[in-house]
Parts: sequence; structure tokens; C-alpha cells
Amino acid sequence: MRTRQKPAQRFYIAAIATLALGSALAADPGVTNDKLVLGAVIPLSGPPSIIGKTIATTLKVWEQDVNARGGIGGRKVDIRIEDDGYVPQRSVQSLKKLIDVDQIFGLIAVSGSSQLMAMLPIIDEQKIPAINHIAVNSAHFNPPHKTLFNIGATYCQAVAASMKYLVSSQKLQDSKFGLIFQEDDYGVDVKCGYDQALKELGLKSSIEVPYKRGAKDFSAEVLSVQRAGATFVLTGGIITETAAMLKEIAKNQMQAVRLAVYPAHLSAVLALAGPAADGMYIADFVPPVTDTETQGIGKITALTYKYFSATEVKAMHRYSLTAYVGVQLLESALNACIKNLTRACVVEKLEQTKNFASDGIMAPITFGPNIRQSGNRSILLRANASTGKFERASEFLSAK
Repeated sequence: MRTRQKPAQRFYIAAIATLALGSALAADPGVTNDKLVLGAVIPLSGPPSIIGKTIATTLKVWEQDVNARGGIGGRKVDIRIEDDGYVPQRSVQSLKKLIDVDQIFGLIAVSGSSQLMAMLPIIDEQKIPAINHIAVNSAHFNPPHKTLFNIGATYCQAVAASMKYLVSSQKLQDSKFGLIFQEDDYGVDVKCGYDQALKELGLKSSIEVPYKRGAKDFSAEVLSVQRAGATFVLTGGIITETAAMLKEIAKNQMQAVRLAVYPAHLSAVLALAGPAADGMYIADFVPPVTDTETQGIGKITALTYKYFSATEVKAMHRYSLTAYVGVQLLESALNACIKNLTRACVVEKLEQTKNFASDGIMAPITFGPNIRQSGNRSILLRANASTGKFERASEFLSAK
């Protein structure tokens, strides 16, 4: 027998249904009762794919691991990855696809420096929580962007701290200093660190040589610094550029200390440069990926073995480490918002981060009101061409 509902009962049921519907309609994109959709824009094609493909593996390792642990408040994490080929225009197109088609909640990787700058107006407008762990530029956080959180040192910060430490510890004050740098945002930031280090050391530059993005032949640039008598050269290239510079320096039999920036902290650079890379110093903010005695590095290495294979473990590099710290940081904020999983809550919890530890992968991370960059203490590394590995040449340096 069917029970008739009283008018008051019908009213309350309708009110509850309306509230439930309103709550569902008000939910932020990418969040359902059983799923959380996150996005990433990274280079999966062209030369920079050596960075993007390994980051993609780390993101998928975390996806499987967090889901095996029950997801985020019972929600299964679903990561959607778009390839931008390291081209700013494609970065924007990829982000729009993630927003309009995939309905992402947040971003866990945002490509390179110029690529992120192209995406920032959309990130700001849509108020999307985003973690930047690939390329940090001062323009990403100065002025601060409400929902963008940057981890790691800028090129300027890494170069300045590492160069000052190297010159002081190795007593290289009498060197003649030379710089080869790329004519773009990346090169400007590298030059910033070079200029800052020399200024604080009370030293002067002998020569600064720019090169066009995409250059392959560095014979003229290296010859210029050699003729200037440089005995300390900051090779401000990325991957193939750094290897080409190192080979040209060796070919010219230059006796110079060589310092490179952290995009060169890849085994591919050692393979391309061969013996010419031996003894090269690297300004970075994460240790060598082969340092599995460091707890955090050992953990992500073991997880990659668990969910993928030895092939993917062999392909791991510094960007695997920065990506892993990034997803750990975001997971912490997401879990803090389980009862109220909104973009605003996640941004608030990220802003409240204090001394977030990554088990030795990076220096502790702290954010705050108008503080959108952290983990910027550098570490100096040195290349060993005979073993094909990088080694620590310092511990984490002061951020000052």
C-alpha cells in the first residue's frame, strides 16, 4: 500500500532535492562523488620531450599510487595530459582543451617559463590551482598570482648561489669570467644570476655572448670567450646547446671551469658531450636522481619500479624529482579539503603550507599571503663523465 505524503513532507523533500541539486551545480569543475580530474601541460614532442615524457611517467606513478591508497577522499584521481611541444601558443590551446573538454579541477604541471607566462591569464581568470615545478621564473610570482604555486629556485637564484659558493670554495676570485646565454626569458634569468654573483663577490665580467634560440653551432661564441681569456665560463644553454658548448670548449683546449644551469642536469647532456662534460658543475636545487639513499628519491624510485619497469626507472631524471614533490604538495592540500573540495579551499591550504618536507629531495617549502615561491635553496653538482652520473659538490646552500 502506498503511503501518502503530507504537504509538509513534500515540501521538505523538495527543499532537500533543491539543495542537493544546487550543491551539485555549484561544484567546481573536475569534482564528482567518485572522481577528481587533474590536468598537465607538458612537452611530449620535439627535443624537450626528454623532460616531458619522464614527468608524465612520474605523474602516472603518483596517480596509480594515490588511487591504490583510496584516492582523495574516496575519489579516484584521473590525470589528463596535453602536449604543448614547448610552444607557448600550443600551451594555451592545450590548457583550453583541458578546461573546456576535460573539465579539470587543477593543474599539476605547467610546462616551461614562456609557456606558463602564456597560460597565466587563463589560470588567473579561471582561478585554477596550479603547481609549477618545471621552470620557475621571477615573473611567475612577482607579482604573485593567487592560484599559482612555484617550487624550486629560479635560474637567477640557482646560478647566483651556486656561482658564489663555487668561486669562494675553490678560490676562483682571480678567474676571468665569461657567459654564453640565450636571447630569451630563460637567458635573461641566467644572466641575472651571473650578474648578481659577480656583483656580490666584487668581481667583474670579461665577456657576455648572446646566442639565438635554436642555435646548433657555438664555435663563434666559444671562440669569443676564449679570446677574452675566460677561465670560468657559465654555459647558459639548455640540453643540446650545453653539450655543444662543452664539446667546443674541449675542442679549443680551453682550461676553464664550466658551470651550467639545471636544465643540463640530464644524462642526455653527458651522453651528447661525452668526455667534454667531465668536471662540469651544475647549479640546481635537487640532488642527483641516482642518490637513492635520500629517502624521497628512494621512495619515488621504488614506486616507479612498482608501477612501471626498469626502463622507466633508468629514464628518471631531475624533473622526475620536482614533479614528485609537486604532486605530494598538491595531495597534502587536497586531503586537507576532503570535506570541502573546492578550488578556493585548495588554494587556501597551499597558501598555509609551512615547512613541507620532501624527504631530502628539496629544501622545506613554505608559502603564505603573497608568497608564491619556495624550496629555492640551491645545491651544486658535478658531472662524472666516466660513470655517466652527477655527484653532489655541496649540500643545500643558503637562499641568501
